[in-house]
Amino acid sequence: MPRQIHSQMPLEAIEEEILFTQAALESDEDARDLAPLAAGWLGRLDEVRGADRELRQAAMRTNARRVIANGRLDDACSRFADELWLDTGKSSDSPRWSRYFARSASQFIRQALGKQVAVVRGWLSGPGDAVLEKHRAELSRWVDAADAAVVETRAMTVRRGELWLGRETLAEDLTRERDGVHEALSARGRERGLGRDWPGRFFLVGDGRPAPKATTPSAVEGEGE
Repeated sequence: MPRQIHSQMPLEAIEEEILFTQAALESDEDARDLAPLAAGWLGRLDEVRGADRELRQAAMRTNARRVIANGRLDDACSRFADELWLDTGKSSDSPRWSRYFARSASQFIRQALGKQVAVVRGWLSGPGDAVLEKHRAELSRWVDAADAAVVETRAMTVRRGELWLGRETLAEDLTRERDGVHEALSARGRERGLGRDWPGRFFLVGDGRPAPKATTPSAVEGEGE
């Protein structure tokens, strides 16, 4: 029987399996009429490959947006903190300072982005402050961008799950249909007396290199003498 196709296999390896079997069927006059059984395999693989590429592109866009929005929000928070620190007389005991920063500004911007977004949203919806108003537009712009990036990042989990399901379905379908081709070849081989090993020639073995020929026991013993 041909080896099972697993969803963890690289798509390139699955493609090689398909291409080899299709070419082998077309190359053997006793199997050429069975080639249509494998005709649709590449199309299904390409569907999964296209979805995989789209997901990787979307993941990169989302990652880039998150990194940029995170950095720009950090910059905006730091500028707000610098001005507020001076306006409160550089006093960490000032109620105005502690309203926004329980810790230093550098510690504040190192927290998880989702938490930072929630805190900054609280600033913007809370009591007004003269210094905050100077920075409101910039903070609002980048907290919105960061929030959107966080939402997009979470949505990527769903898309990855959908892609993985597609890969599993492809693997299951190809395994089942390759088994069907092997069964058809086995029946053909018995019918025409082509030998027990004939059906296996239409599927890759190992990494695709020809299997080494068996070494006789006497040859092995001779090498060791």
